Amino acid sequence: MKKMKATMISKLWMGIFTLTTLLVCACEEKGGTDAPAFPNEVATYTVATGDKVTISFTANTNWQLSSDAMWCKVDGFLDTYGKAGEQNVVFTISADGQSVDDAKANITLRMGDQQALIAIITRAGIANAIVLGNDSIDYKHGQTLLIGPEGMASLIIKEMTFDANSLYPSTTAEWLNLDREGDVITLSVKPEFVKYSQTNETDSICFSDKDVPMLRLHVEYTGMEAQKIVLEPETQWGIQVSADGLTYKNSLYDMSQEIYDAPIQVSVAALNDAYTLYYALYDKEEGCKLITPDAELWYTVTDDASGNLTISFAENTDNERTGYLFVLPNAVDATLNSLNEVAGFLLVDTTGINEVRAECEQYLIAEFTQESILAGSFHLIDGPTFEYLEVALETEEMWVEFAQSYGIAPNNLFKAELVFAHPYILNPMFPLAEWDPSVGNGDIQVLGVSGTMYTSGEDYLEEPTLMEAEGEDNMLIQFRSYIEETYIIIFVDANKIAHKALVVTPNLD
Repeated sequence: MKKMKATMISKLWMGIFTLTTLLVCACEEKGGTDAPAFPNEVATYTVATGDKVTISFTANTNWQLSSDAMWCKVDGFLDTYGKAGEQNVVFTISADGQSVDDAKANITLRMGDQQALIAIITRAGIANAIVLGNDSIDYKHGQTLLIGPEGMASLIIKEMTFDANSLYPSTTAEWLNLDREGDVITLSVKPEFVKYSQTNETDSICFSDKDVPMLRLHVEYTGMEAQKIVLEPETQWGIQVSADGLTYKNSLYDMSQEIYDAPIQVSVAALNDAYTLYYALYDKEEGCKLITPDAELWYTVTDDASGNLTISFAENTDNERTGYLFVLPNAVDATLNSLNEVAGFLLVDTTGINEVRAECEQYLIAEFTQESILAGSFHLIDGPTFEYLEVALETEEMWVEFAQSYGIAPNNLFKAELVFAHPYILNPMFPLAEWDPSVGNGDIQVLGVSGTMYTSGEDYLEEPTLMEAEGEDNMLIQFRSYIEETYIIIFVDANKIAHKALVVTPNLD
């Protein structure tokens, strides 16, 4: 009985072992026990529309082959399946979504829970779907379109393989405007970018057919001409500045003579904002004379280094004065090695007086002439020639204190050098109603530095006269002096109140 029981248990274990073996064999027969084996290299193919590509590989287990491009399929499907063994799978290349750009399809093989890229198929883009050109060149896909200093370019549609009406030009260049009229594509650089060269490698123009790219050109702009300067306003020549420096007018070109508030705003355009400013003053002996940047100026320029200039003026407490402001593009300035060379480039000597060269007038931002504070205070005129002569404020302490003792303010005390016995015309610029020596309403007093009081008609000749050239409200005096020492002429009204004075140094040569 015990022997029979043992036999039954033994048979039971044998059955379990046999079942397990069968299950293992079944598993091995179904999927195999080896790890998936993928090709060692990624195969590459370059194809055209309509081609067929055969992908060959050996699978050691069940497999799945997939394409990620709609134009690359097996019997109309992106995926195909199979069992282990030698495989040859044929992909058909269609024209779906074809553009001017090359396209790539990645072919991926999956076995078990692993996958690998085994092939890359490149479909060539459409060749010469569009030909655009101008007078000198025909452009095809991938070429570079260079826009010159003029900032404009035109392209003509010469050939295309589709309906021209569906052509849509677009650009990634933020600095460029595009316009199409018929078969002509016009490109123009936006105004705010005109002075800057544009060579960004990502800037392009794309011509698309219903959103499908048909031609793409790289586009570059050289920027404005390196030796050119553009000013806005176009010219500031002949600026007449008030004596207080607070207002100005364009005395040369503005026929309205409208008065504007200072400071003056000027915009300078140079290639990539590369420019250099130069300053000059009018010299009585030399004419226009360049000065060093550290020299003291009566006009100042604030420059933001981007072409925006603000020009301000100091008050003029002396005679009329003239200054100049030049700007050179660095392409020109780099060829000049010193201030003297710059002066030789900008200026020309005309009978001993430097003037701006005609060909360099484009580099002159402005010629400023500031009125003298004396212009409306006192005039000294040469009798024979009627030429206006320089009169300056007298600042010597002795004369200032003397004038103040008469009640004359320092800004009404002037000085001049007069030739002995030469005729002059004096105009203290009093209103006629307040001062008219011809009818006894006013007078002049002449006092030497020695304290001598001089007499009219003996030591000097004085003859009041009214002249239209000075206006009806002013009385002029014809004056000729025989005084050999420095003296002062005091102008008083009918109430013997002194208003102005002129200190005279006699020229006895």
